Amino acid sequence: MPYFLLSIVLLVNGCALLKQGEMPAITADDNVSPSFVIPNVRDRMLYLARQEWELFGRPEVNYDIEPPSLTYPSEASHGHETLPPFFSRIFMYWYAVTDLPIIGHEGEIRPWSGAFIVWLARSAGVPESDLPSTVLHWDYIEHVMSAGSEDRFVSHDISTYAPKPGDIICTPRGEAFIQSIRSYNDLRRGAYHCDLVVAQRPGELDVIGGNVLDAVTLAHIKLDGAGKVLPTKTRPWSLAIEQRN
Repeated sequence: MPYFLLSIVLLVNGCALLKQGEMPAITADDNVSPSFVIPNVRDRMLYLARQEWELFGRPEVNYDIEPPSLTYPSEASHGHETLPPFFSRIFMYWYAVTDLPIIGHEGEIRPWSGAFIVWLARSAGVPESDLPSTVLHWDYIEHVMSAGSEDRFVSHDISTYAPKPGDIICTPRGEAFIQSIRSYNDLRRGAYHCDLVVAQRPGELDVIGGNVLDAVTLAHIKLDGAGKVLPTKTRPWSLAIEQRN
């Protein structure tokens, strides 16, 4: 018997076992459960960050040398914001969170690291009320710093908190601004960079951020014995944003 006819016969015979319009009963004893685990918001953010890093060729930045530089696996393509396949990703991050033009007055691509972090959150299902849409890191930093203890994101002085995967760590940018930020209490509107923590090992975090040397890039961040981030000259980390849910 042809396969499609056999399928029809089995379907008809199966339906005949039920009364017309009747569905098979499912009881509490049947233990019906999903066939796979649905990832939560935190896991979705981690997955998306790693996905974008893979698409950019898995670049890693070394902050232990001056100036910092990128390395790529030998077989990987070198992702850069000005190349069409990669600019299309940046275009997507940007316009998912703002209507502002991505191209500046001098034809430059505007800094997009803030858009990248918010795109990760929004794409993973984080609502606007938890992390506002913006291309400026300070906008969501300020929002989180004023949040209540029961909210999804809560801010910490980087010197008092050990970040974990799914958290965000932030640093001021620009030499003059960095010099003016001596502690968590000095944080104010200005230029920042933030990365998503994607992995944790004894003595080290892996973080992924956008617009790091014009790519989506992974960095290894050193920790002290208590798991606290060790600030450096290049990355004087000041703030940790804990993701609680």
